[in-house]
Formats: sequence, structure tokens, C-alpha cells
Amino acid sequence: MEWTPEKAYAFLQEIYTDELMQQEKRHVFQLAQNKMKQLLRTLSIEEAIEPYEKRLARFKEYASMPGDTLFWSMQHLFNIARGEKDNNPIETKKHVTRIYETLFVPAGRKVPIIPDSFWKTPLGIACQIAEDGIESVYPILDEMKNS
Repeated sequence: MEWTPEKAYAFLQEIYTDELMQQEKRHVFQLAQNKMKQLLRTLSIEEAIEPYEKRLARFKEYASMPGDTLFWSMQHLFNIARGEKDNNPIETKKHVTRIYETLFVPAGRKVPIIPDSFWKTPLGIACQIAEDGIESVYPILDEMKNS
């Protein structure tokens, strides 16, 4: 398909439904929570999370959390992927960095190690659009359209 920015954003608006974005937020939340629990176990303080278990369960259930958080970063990037104009590239970079650091920077490293499979996820596509523009995902959109 011959993509234009308008066609690509219209296609992504069909794909990036509220339900898809909530599912992706829940998935990423689970990944972050697993990483946190693993680190707490490694430090032999896994019980430190116990007072917050109910709160974390609510965050996961509703795919929402107050304040400037991982969920807000994801929503910011999803909005861009759905065609919202990026009026603040510095803020967008902050959100992309937060996602990469949370999900892909192992202890003792400063640079994220991002698996290739990430770039075909809803969040990975949104990150690419935020960093490199809608044109950067045309090949992935072709794959999505043809599948």
C-alpha cells in the first residue's frame, strides 16, 4: 500500500483502540512489576512490596495510575501514534526514555538492550513513531495490513 501520514494515522486509529491500549498497559505493568519483585527478592526484601499490593492490583486492573508515571508515558506515545501532534519533543523524549529504562536497562548498565520483537508491539511501534516519525513504521503497517 502507498502510505501517506494521513492514511497511516487513520489506520493506527483503527488499531489503537482503548481496549488495545489498556491491554498493552497491563502487559507492560506486569513486566515492570515482575522486574521489581525479582530485584526485591535478590535483595532479600520482597516483603517490602506487601503494603502496596492492593494499590498495585488496582493500577493493573484499571490500567491507570495517578501522576507522571509509566502509564502516562505510554498514553503520551499512544496519542502520538494515533495522530496527535507532538508539541513538546523534549517531553516525548522523556517518556520514551522512561519506557526504555523501565523495560530494557538491566542492573549495572546505562544503555537499554531492546529485543527486536519489541518493535512490532503496539508500544514499540508508538516509540518508533515518536522518535522517527510515522514514515518509519510504514513497513510494519504493510505487514499488519496484509495479515
